[in-house]
Amino acid sequence: MAASPRSRSSGARLVPPALAGLAAVVYAATADRSIGMNDVTSAAVGAWRLASAGTPWLDGVDLAGLDFNEEHLWVGEAENGHVAVLRSPGAVAMGVPAYLLARTGTQPEDFVRWPGAVWAALLTTLALVLLWRGLRRHLPSPWATAAVGVLGFATPVWTVAANGLWTHTLTVLGIAGMVWGAATGRWWLVGLFGGIGLWGRLHVALVVALLGLGVAVWRRDPRIAVVVGGVSGCFLALAAAWSRWMYGGWDPQGPYPSPTQYAGQATDTGVWDAVTNQLGLWVSADRGLLVWSPVLVLLLPAVVRSWRDLPDWTRVLAVAGLAYGAVQGQLNEFDGGSGYYGYRLTLEVLACLFPAYALAAHRAGRVARPLLGPLLGVSVAAMAVGATSEGFLVQEADAWTDNSLALALRTFPALWLWLALMALVGHLAVRVWQERGLDRLRSAATSPTPPTTRTTRTTQGTSSRSGALS
Repeated sequence: MAASPRSRSSGARLVPPALAGLAAVVYAATADRSIGMNDVTSAAVGAWRLASAGTPWLDGVDLAGLDFNEEHLWVGEAENGHVAVLRSPGAVAMGVPAYLLARTGTQPEDFVRWPGAVWAALLTTLALVLLWRGLRRHLPSPWATAAVGVLGFATPVWTVAANGLWTHTLTVLGIAGMVWGAATGRWWLVGLFGGIGLWGRLHVALVVALLGLGVAVWRRDPRIAVVVGGVSGCFLALAAAWSRWMYGGWDPQGPYPSPTQYAGQATDTGVWDAVTNQLGLWVSADRGLLVWSPVLVLLLPAVVRSWRDLPDWTRVLAVAGLAYGAVQGQLNEFDGGSGYYGYRLTLEVLACLFPAYALAAHRAGRVARPLLGPLLGVSVAAMAVGATSEGFLVQEADAWTDNSLALALRTFPALWLWLALMALVGHLAVRVWQERGLDRLRSAATSPTPPTTRTTRTTQGTSSRSGALS
């Protein structure tokens, strides 16, 4: 017997809490286990100090009492003469609620990392839910759920953003909220979450600006750009105020060197080094986006075939993500330091490309379809290895020549069986997907330009809702 429209609607409403519960449990159980990367620990120290002592400064604090090598912390004297954690505003601010809830003591020996780790897991879970709600405006519930599951467990969203107080925890959350806002035509949400994202990494402002301006030009509606720019601009001003209070300067990115200084450094290294650095973000053995997420290559033809039919905001966001990646390659060495599994400096690029790929996946060709399941199964297996162990981390000096998963396989050859098992699971999952007819999308599922006003959802499940910058 076919399910009634009411039962299908009720089932769809249960998906977000079920997805959130699964992600939260898995993320929290695997977050920040032992290594205590200095970027993450520094942000956690700043959040702990502010929450426990009511001040952001570390004047007179014996950092040697921390369960961490103090010389590895990003701590120094700010312009105002205070000793402070030298991180971007969002990296510190996002962890404050976690340490308020944990109610830790004020002494260095009272500092612990787990509140920040669990909080990062919950924030990343929220990002997945926001992405699901955004995709649900264009895709049936099973497709939206599968796509978000792939992003959440087959990419370093799991091993980086959900693992501790990285800046990427906040930027991925910000881009996810922008997806939700753009999909529903609520441009104030795009500005709001874009502002949250730029608190993590200031150059996310490029994504916010390109999305707001791009859609405004495409739809010939300048109000979109005004709303997005106005709301996100308020967050930019607040970031500047935070830096003024905490460090004594008005730079909204905090104590980092300015983008012009980084651009000058990149020019000094020569054209070949600059090109190599850009390529490293994409194809280096241990930091390459396409190495760890080959599904982007596999489904690229589907995206190209679907490009004209995709919603305008997904196309603009994808282009904005690529522009962000180019800028990121000028601001940092591609390796992004060490102490993490997978890539991290291109997580924002991945988040920007994600909606276009998710909406185009149903147009995978004859070659891609049989490969998709096994490939995603192996990707989940690879991320699970890094999420459950901190023992397989390639140093930045070897980022071109070695790979963390390869290191794990050399150390424990039995892990080949784990990869093979997950490849089989992925293959069987796709078979079940096809047998249940879930691989076929209704023609209304990818409406190219969603309306900007909200109406009720139809019973068919579619929607008429329109070292440095580290």
